[in-house]
Amino acid sequence: MGMHVHCGPTGTHPQGEAGFLLKQTLGAWPVDTPGGRYYAEFDVDAPVTREGQLIFFAQFLHVGGRWERLLERCPLRYHGNRASGTTNVVGTAALSILCGHWRYAHINAVRGDTLNAPLLGMTHVVSEDVVRRAMKRLGESEALGWLSRELRECAQPVLSLPWILDIDVTVKPLYGHQQGAQIGYNPQKPGRPSHAYHSYFMANTRLCLGVEVQGGKAHAAGHGLPGLWSLLDALPRTHWPAFVRADCGYGNEELLHECESRGLPGFFKLRHSAKVKVLLAQVQRSGGAWQDAGEGWEVIEARLRLTGWSRERRVVLVRETPAVAPVGENERRRRDTLQPALPGTGGWKQNPAPWAGRISVLVTTLEEVAYPAVALARLYRERADAENIYDELKNQWGWGGYTTQQLGPSRIMANLVALVYNWWHLYARLYDGEHHREAITSRPALLHGVARLTRSGGRSTVKVSVQHEQSDRITAAITQVSSTLHRFNVIAQRWTILERWTLLLTHIFRHWLGGKWLGPLPIEAAPLLSG
Repeated sequence: MGMHVHCGPTGTHPQGEAGFLLKQTLGAWPVDTPGGRYYAEFDVDAPVTREGQLIFFAQFLHVGGRWERLLERCPLRYHGNRASGTTNVVGTAALSILCGHWRYAHINAVRGDTLNAPLLGMTHVVSEDVVRRAMKRLGESEALGWLSRELRECAQPVLSLPWILDIDVTVKPLYGHQQGAQIGYNPQKPGRPSHAYHSYFMANTRLCLGVEVQGGKAHAAGHGLPGLWSLLDALPRTHWPAFVRADCGYGNEELLHECESRGLPGFFKLRHSAKVKVLLAQVQRSGGAWQDAGEGWEVIEARLRLTGWSRERRVVLVRETPAVAPVGENERRRRDTLQPALPGTGGWKQNPAPWAGRISVLVTTLEEVAYPAVALARLYRERADAENIYDELKNQWGWGGYTTQQLGPSRIMANLVALVYNWWHLYARLYDGEHHREAITSRPALLHGVARLTRSGGRSTVKVSVQHEQSDRITAAITQVSSTLHRFNVIAQRWTILERWTLLLTHIFRHWLGGKWLGPLPIEAAPLLSG
């Protein structure tokens, strides 16, 4: 009889020396570098983090009561001892957004953070799959109502002041098979499917009040109007904006008529349609008197009724002054297209051109006495700041990211990103109340830094090391702000969340308020806000 030998399956590649890698990583091993020999070893259990300054941001959220209120109203619920927990899921998503991530897979970068998770009341950081499934599990209408309310209440105390509502839409190109991925208006990548983000901002403060994510074909202004009226109807009439402002595409009869019927003034740019071009030709032929609006701009008023409009409306034409325009002291010339002077022409007289650049046509329902044409030119230029918000949200935050095949989770994450963006923006204003610091500069200064947790005598201490070039100024500013927040928390501990948040916003916007308070506050707030 022959002998049978049993042969098990073998791999394509040899196994190598078993246990070699394990033995090498148990202790320190030599590493030769250009600076000499060092010994390296891994310490995976050490309570350290790269975002060492998040402890101060967590203090800000706790003093204002925003984090507790967000979790209290969250419609996501888990049952069972082995469940992930609402706090862990929402906290993981917030940590990922705060770090500037834009994909669910990026959550893996914070999975090992054992220091920052307890700061937000979390027991651990969950995986990307848990967060993705949680967004799909949430009811879309209920979750959007929850986040919309948080976005409104985040800025509601400031809305008691006169303010301007900027509305606009942007597109997000898509590369997968997502719901709502339709080929619509996409100037950067024509022919590429996209989503349309209809957004609402509080001008000058850069606070986002809401966002609606729709299919790529729903990029027209009319698709964002239901969200606009839903936002305004949820606010008290005393908190409505002074007027609504938008770029071209919004100056249509539907929006103008609705604003007029609601008693809400509007200020919109018009496209250069046929009748608008006729008006421009008439103004230039007639040689009307252009008024100097300052800063190199001129304006002139007219009346216009477009096809489809129910009545004639006030329009303001804005143009740039002659190309050879005076430049203020220590100011840069706006246009760098002027050719260098020819040799020997220093004494020639320069005659400016009649006008330089395109003429913008603006339609408005604002009162002429309160808002003359000269003032509208400046208000129109300030609308460009909304483009900076889009640039920051799309390129420095996860807006437009965290996409799934379903449209609902994308809508939820877009609003959650906007909420975390608002929180961080307000927190950064504690250090510079007169300017807006974008995340690309504020994160390295106010979030990044190596921190280590130590425990001794029943006290937990977080030791933070800031590697920023201006570490001395940063540590001094953070120490002062943290001490101020501690005083606020001690005195306002028994106040309502609305009173605590109003106190914080009054302190944040103190340079704008000029000593005023945003709302009724307990008498104990006087020493906190004095100076």
